[in-house]
Amino acid sequence: MIWPVIIIGGIIYFVRRRKNKNTSSIVNQKDWYLNFALCKEDAVSQFFFLLGVLFFGITFFAFNRDFGSPISWQTIFLITSVLGLVCAYYFKLVYTLVFSLLGVVIWWIAKTATWIEFSNIKPSSILTGLVFFALIFYILGRIHEKHPRFKRFALVYLILSIIFITVLMFIFSTKPGLSGFVELTKGADFFASWQMSVSLLLLFMAIISAGGFALGYNLIAPFEVLVLVIFVFLFSIMAFLPEQALFLSSYSYYSTSGGFTATGIVWAVLFNAFAFLEMLGLIFLGYARKESWLINMGALFLFLLIIVKYFDWFFSFLDKSVFFIGAGLLLLVVGWSMEKGRRYMITSINSDGKAL
Repeated sequence: MIWPVIIIGGIIYFVRRRKNKNTSSIVNQKDWYLNFALCKEDAVSQFFFLLGVLFFGITFFAFNRDFGSPISWQTIFLITSVLGLVCAYYFKLVYTLVFSLLGVVIWWIAKTATWIEFSNIKPSSILTGLVFFALIFYILGRIHEKHPRFKRFALVYLILSIIFITVLMFIFSTKPGLSGFVELTKGADFFASWQMSVSLLLLFMAIISAGGFALGYNLIAPFEVLVLVIFVFLFSIMAFLPEQALFLSSYSYYSTSGGFTATGIVWAVLFNAFAFLEMLGLIFLGYARKESWLINMGALFLFLLIIVKYFDWFFSFLDKSVFFIGAGLLLLVVGWSMEKGRRYMITSINSDGKAL
């Protein structure tokens, strides 16, 4: 059990020594933080560190099993993830940070699944907690941007948050997603479990504390805070919703018969509007912050949304020609707005250059 650690440790030592000689010039380049690995040596070093953390978790599981499993597998998973976070921050490891953050979230899901099963709580409370995690990640990403050495970490937090929220809105904007939304609202309120109640309360307080800190130090824009407040409000309501009846008849993925109830129409319009505005907001946020990766991500998601909406039966009542005309006009408006934003960015960059 020791010799793999010795070998990996030796490789990491020599690789990191060579990496330090090659990364100084890369860090001075523009947008260097967009690279998860600063060089080949850095990528190898991070990969072996990640293997080391995984080996620790596997070894912990093995010893725990040999001693009769006195510690639950969720606890071992959490300890391994926390160890990965410590190593990630101490050695600036992006790969380990990604897996450790996901490990903490998976641990929380595993624990809450136990609480829900025991108290018959509605699964929407888990969804609320996951959204709270995503919003905390977004705020932490903005906070990490303050320190140049943590800018790659900021990118990890931001990407994880944006992808989760966008995919979630993507799913709920479709009829299969709304059918799943109905299943999420079945059960008792989360107050039936004090563990679930305390967990959601702590996550909510973390959002308030981190958001207040970021806003107080001007690390996050007021309109970003407004969007975060809207998402907190929306998904907090979902944790208290009674069982929803969104369809006039039972729905299956392969059947499009049956329409929406009045409540279903409200939720369908709400989720579709939020999905579109969230993806469009990513584009304009990228222009406002002069971050090209945000613009590209928002444009990609918006394009995929339009394609999915074409095949989604939610728009089957529209004639295909009418749909394409509407989509074309929508893209025309978005393209015009993006062009205006591009010119604004060029003007701002030129003015900054003259000022310097």
